[in-house]
Amino acid sequence: MAEQKIQTILAVDCGNVTTTAVLITCLGISEQQPESYRLLGCIHVPSTHGAPWNDITVGIQEAMRQLEQTGKSLLTKGGRPIMPRSVGQQGVDAFIAVSSAAEPLPIALVGLIKDITLASARRAAMTSYSQIVTEVSLDAEDNEGPKSLAGQLRVIREAQPEVILLVGGTDGGASRPVIDMANLVAMALHTLPEGNNPVVLYAGNITLRSQVAEILGSAMLAVDNVRPSLHIENLAATQLELERLYVQRKMVRLSGMQMLNDWTSQLIAPTSKSFEKAITYLGQQHHLNIIGADIGSGTTMVSGQAKNYHGSTICSDAGIGHSLGALLKLVPLEKIQRWLPFEFDLADLHNMLLNKSLQPASIPTNHEELMIEYALGREALRLVIQQARTGWPVQHTADGRRYDIQWDQIVGAGRILSAAPHPGYAAMLLLDAIEPWGVTNLMIDKVGLTSMLGAIALAEPQAAVEVIAYDTFLNLGTVIAPAGHGTLGKTALKVKIEYATGESEEFEIPHGVIETKPLAIGEKATLEIHPTRSFDMLPGQLGQGVAAEVSGGVLGLIFDTRGRPLQLAQDNTLRYEQLTQWYHHLIVLTK
Repeated sequence: MAEQKIQTILAVDCGNVTTTAVLITCLGISEQQPESYRLLGCIHVPSTHGAPWNDITVGIQEAMRQLEQTGKSLLTKGGRPIMPRSVGQQGVDAFIAVSSAAEPLPIALVGLIKDITLASARRAAMTSYSQIVTEVSLDAEDNEGPKSLAGQLRVIREAQPEVILLVGGTDGGASRPVIDMANLVAMALHTLPEGNNPVVLYAGNITLRSQVAEILGSAMLAVDNVRPSLHIENLAATQLELERLYVQRKMVRLSGMQMLNDWTSQLIAPTSKSFEKAITYLGQQHHLNIIGADIGSGTTMVSGQAKNYHGSTICSDAGIGHSLGALLKLVPLEKIQRWLPFEFDLADLHNMLLNKSLQPASIPTNHEELMIEYALGREALRLVIQQARTGWPVQHTADGRRYDIQWDQIVGAGRILSAAPHPGYAAMLLLDAIEPWGVTNLMIDKVGLTSMLGAIALAEPQAAVEVIAYDTFLNLGTVIAPAGHGTLGKTALKVKIEYATGESEEFEIPHGVIETKPLAIGEKATLEIHPTRSFDMLPGQLGQGVAAEVSGGVLGLIFDTRGRPLQLAQDNTLRYEQLTQWYHHLIVLTK
């Protein structure tokens, strides 16, 4: 008997602040395209994993009730999803869930060399919802952490990790330092409070695995070495095990998760993995260097897919709501203040952000609060980009200049972007945080679908493909941004635009500005871009012209000649003028 085709999909994303539910169904569009999966409805409700409900399914049920306004019955009288679908538009064929609401997994990193094996462990840990609570290395300097045995034991004990990630040594390399660290971890386990039984994940010298197991006993799990040789990094096995431990120790214990598991068609996935799969698909399907950024209340993550790169970085200390307190410990207030186009006292800023950390679901109520929110979003994303950048492929020129990868497309997600009062705010945040250079298309997830698309694709790949094509993204426009710096006000770019209508236009853009040219969504144009001798549009090719086929968006074409790396004026008055002018061109002039 042939398997029944999935016609209707209900997908939910349970976050720290918001639960998003979407209903996707296969519709007849026209005689030429009789069937296509389309977004029938999207609902956002407050998440209910915390007090006073303490049940994640309460918010999901409320979202489903609101989705029933589409004309489809989704819930039984007992509050369960109707599945499988029956006659009369009752229920759905597949119910899919992803979640990021659980607390991050506390991890202690223990290794030999801070900038080599411990750096690899750090990168592995930052691909899952984890919080690095402490780091201990043999080569730590006195000002970086305790070197004494008693001091190292104390920091592990006080951190109270649930996972200790033990790394060090190349395969077949020296054994004594690795054994010393294993003994240190064994002693730390004995000093932890009763009931605190962390897992020790050993990802070091594989030839010492049996000896380390004798020292650590049943507390140890083993995976492949993160540094099998000095110049080879192998993170995949550690990443998979950390993700499994997060699901096992945090996600499944979330209130209401057991009931949700009974409802769903497939295993509930961490939101980050579903988001990563969606970005990977977009890059591979369209042969693009693409980066996705999701700025959330508890976590900010970046996922990239390029010809020579694939990876994600998740920072559970970089959310702009629930983890705001942790973010403020990592980012000096002055860095947030520098993005404000007006004078604002540092003490007042500190108090305002502390209040927001106590009310993570709050939204801006005036212009000042809005600007502070976007300044905060910039620094959260910049922090994660800085960490992700260590894994990006780079190109160095003979004169020592370093060039980041050129991204063909940027996808932004998160309420701060999708709910922006004007798309220019979202574009400015992405430009200031990621600093793309070359020719880059900017898009934002307009309804919060990207985080579910990877999971949807596992149930019905065609549904994910068609919803991406029709219903997911808002095209902000194409950015043209040269690298380098020149003299403010002097010409940075000479541009010729040839429109699809046959008309053309030539103009110059000075250094230090953002300017836009109208080009509607769906419209195409050809650009000839000639940078002056201080700027690059291609790595190491100062002044070399390029041609590009570009698409329009709600902001048209965005010419960003502020230079890379981005530099803000040191003088407060000049910086206020800079920021005001940039916002004026992206927001006021594109209304």
